Amino acid sequence: MNNCLNSVEELRNVINGVHDIAFVPTMGNLHKGHLTLVEKAQSLSKNVVVSIFINPEQFNSKQDFNRYPKTLANDKFLLKKTCPKCWVYTPNDSILSYKSPPSYLLPNLSNDLCGKYRPGHFEGVIKIIDILFSLINPRYAIFGKKDYQQLILIKDFSTKNYPKINIIEEQTIRESNALALSSRNNLLNIKDKKKANQLYLALNELIKMIKLDTNHQNSIKKITDTLTKSGWDVEYISIRRQKDLQLPLSSTKHLVALAAAKLNGIRLIDNIEFCID
Repeated sequence: MNNCLNSVEELRNVINGVHDIAFVPTMGNLHKGHLTLVEKAQSLSKNVVVSIFINPEQFNSKQDFNRYPKTLANDKFLLKKTCPKCWVYTPNDSILSYKSPPSYLLPNLSNDLCGKYRPGHFEGVIKIIDILFSLINPRYAIFGKKDYQQLILIKDFSTKNYPKINIIEEQTIRESNALALSSRNNLLNIKDKKKANQLYLALNELIKMIKLDTNHQNSIKKITDTLTKSGWDVEYISIRRQKDLQLPLSSTKHLVALAAAKLNGIRLIDNIEFCID
């Protein structure tokens, strides 16, 4: 792609003076979920930047980083089909030293849910988002809701540090069996990929139970036990407020069910928003 940029200098040269950029940050291994974000970006601006950078600071082990799918050539092919005129920014690890670490202090939420099981993960996320936002200065930044906790933390960070950037949320894209699209799905064998939609089905069942029984913990335990018996290693299942992922009050109407669990060592996450009438 002629519009593939590798260095900070190349990026600055092409976006200098451009003030209405729609930006989609990714770690590559693109699928329909990512491409939906790119399509949304195109609807917001004719100037679209897609970054592809597998951030080592987001991983909790070198093994996990090494086995993350790396498909840059195919990613570029998909982007050329989906958004022929977009700029594709593919920096190397030196990008991580572009600016000093942010003085922003992550909220306690960063140590909860996924943060409890992936210490340092969200610090790595916010570090690269801070760098990319400062370089690109987009008008819009588009994120999917599959990484719900990440989205909430990025929104909080952006509101306080980049208030002029509009954070755009897009719904989770799913496979035909309702499994949330994820690059990690490519690490599942055929049998486990068919089984992996159990996480989504379990959350749906949990929501039905929550609407009938206000004791969330009873319902969560039943669902956790069901998944465990089916071979899942459940990290957490939780019901939270949509707006900030805090524990809900009895009066809270807008909720989200979230889960993280491993299937034969492959970590999957999912969530479903719902309302209590």
